[in-house]
Amino acid sequence: MRFKSIVLVSHVTDLSGPSEAVENYLKTRSDRLGVIYHPFHYCADRRSRMQDYRGGTLLREARQGGWNLPALATYVKDALFTLFYFLRLGGRYDVYLGADPLNTVVGVVLKWLGLTNFVIFYTIDWMPERFSNKLLNAVYHWLDRFCVRHCDAAWNISPRIQDVRRSQGLPDAKNVLVPVGVDLEKIDLPDKSASEPRDLVLLGALAPSKGVDLVIDAFPRLKERFPQLRLHVIGKTPHDAVEDGVVYQPYEPRLAALGEGVILHGAKPHDEVLAMLPAYDVALALYKPSPNNLSQWADPSRVKDYLACGLPTIITPVPEIHKDIAALNAGIVVDYAVEPLADAIGRMLADPGQWRSMREAALAYMRSYSWSSILDRVFEESFRAKA
Repeated sequence: MRFKSIVLVSHVTDLSGPSEAVENYLKTRSDRLGVIYHPFHYCADRRSRMQDYRGGTLLREARQGGWNLPALATYVKDALFTLFYFLRLGGRYDVYLGADPLNTVVGVVLKWLGLTNFVIFYTIDWMPERFSNKLLNAVYHWLDRFCVRHCDAAWNISPRIQDVRRSQGLPDAKNVLVPVGVDLEKIDLPDKSASEPRDLVLLGALAPSKGVDLVIDAFPRLKERFPQLRLHVIGKTPHDAVEDGVVYQPYEPRLAALGEGVILHGAKPHDEVLAMLPAYDVALALYKPSPNNLSQWADPSRVKDYLACGLPTIITPVPEIHKDIAALNAGIVVDYAVEPLADAIGRMLADPGQWRSMREAALAYMRSYSWSSILDRVFEESFRAKA
């Protein structure tokens, strides 16, 4: 694919995700690329930012508006900054790719004004109760349906969200599945044919819904059985440590208190993460079963990164990918509890042959998930739907 001009608008976290992967893809395929990012309220740097690329080269960048505002005011601020930055970027792009309803509705308005020709609505996360505030949740779903009606193509990160779009009346030609991919070309795999597993890794934001408490409870008993066991933690407690309206304490002190064998790496850029992961052996993706857990509707990128780096993954049955992991024997699916987790880790560590078999299954599974191949396909499908 080659683009004359395209703008990407998204909310982002402190960690790299699908939007950053799309940006990397577009940088090498666009004459003009505009990028507008709005960090979520819990990010360390909450300033909206604009990047202007020409032929893959960054010409200018701006960051503004990192104020600590109430949630509704923050979303209004983000929409206004999208308009402001869009005009600063030149005021016209052939394609507008908006991730989430708030960013996409701005693209629809810009199309009505004749400032863009084609609007893609990219749904990275979706759930019935997206916000606990009923009014905010109603506004979110009204905007969501508005974008479905007026977009030229809808990208959906999981089959579950694709089914929602179908129920909303979106034609199949516009209803495009965009699974999370992996930058396979950035991964350097070591030879582990004679290795024995001893390094666990937990990647991502440290929050109750990510199973950190389970890991803290399970590690000491595993350490007694496997003295060489090490736990690598890549990530940090979010700046705003609140989940489901409940404030929780930072996890770093509790993890450090586990003593020898726990290594806290902090948050790392995505390229560094992909360089680090292949050195480890077993990955943890412990999503808490809950109606409010976005992961049940999503395709978590960290799971794909784990598998592509050759890490058999211990996962709870929350995101859809757990079904593939079980069917392909690329890891172990466990209930969200300490005993099943400790048992699964123990089985992997005690049977290196089975672990190596799972490692090969994980690598084989991910060979078809190159971001470049996925995005080539979905852009072609999207423009074909318009034609």
